[in-house]
Amino acid sequence: MKKLLLIGALVMLATGCAANTDTPDDVSSPDPQGDAQDDIIAADPLAMPKPLVTFLRTQDWGTHHLEWHTVRQWDRLSPSDQAYAKRQHWSRADVMEGAKGNGLEFLAMHRSMIRLLTTKFPKNADLFAGWTAPPTDNADKNDPATDTAAFDPSKIPALDKLQNHLADFKTDDELGLYIETTLRPTMSDPNARAADKSTGIHNYMHYRFQDGNSKIDMGDPSVNLQNKRFWRLHGWIEARWTEFRKIKNLSENDPTYLAALKKGEDMFTPKVGGPMGGKGVSEPPPESLRKFFTQDL
Repeated sequence: MKKLLLIGALVMLATGCAANTDTPDDVSSPDPQGDAQDDIIAADPLAMPKPLVTFLRTQDWGTHHLEWHTVRQWDRLSPSDQAYAKRQHWSRADVMEGAKGNGLEFLAMHRSMIRLLTTKFPKNADLFAGWTAPPTDNADKNDPATDTAAFDPSKIPALDKLQNHLADFKTDDELGLYIETTLRPTMSDPNARAADKSTGIHNYMHYRFQDGNSKIDMGDPSVNLQNKRFWRLHGWIEARWTEFRKIKNLSENDPTYLAALKKGEDMFTPKVGGPMGGKGVSEPPPESLRKFFTQDL
């Protein structure tokens, strides 16, 4: 019953209680930059289709996505970055990035986004399928790296482990932490790192494909949802998580799992009065918050 209710809620949220369309017909607030900005973004070959880009922008998913990552980096933020976050009415998350519990949150939040978007834009579902495996060749035909350095050899074991040894992970959370980040914060050191250098393939791939000249920079959480490579990466992670849960025979009705999905959905639920519940975002994010994937290296 819980599973049916969750699916129903996803459909209602993603469709606005209307039939599936591929147009942003349920926006909660006007896009201040308008169609001209959407056209500039849509001209980028890596941009998601224009209706999807418009939906993401008018629903302010980029701000919600930046908030999600920022509040989980709170203990590492500079005083000026914390001040910016507070002006946006953001506050410290209960669980920091890399801490126990954050792995499941990471996986569930991105699963919620994928389910919401594929429900609303079924014709574009293939764009969320993801890589079979992340490309490691700098000159890859479809995804050449923007990083000039060779693929980090310490991350190669992660590709094998996630492809062939998923059963080695004990829980969803352990898997999510391994994939997401090298951070393993302690009470005395918010910058502590995992001893295993193969951790953090997610943050590394964001860094590997970042492009400061792009308006949909893969390295910038405030805009990268509009980038096809973002969904190639997260579609691959989604598939690995699905396979893990299948191997472990984990229930889709598990209360902890369902609660994590619901928490992820709530981040992207349209707020009354527009983004941030009508409080608004009055200033662009500082460069330091838009580039913090680099800080995980």
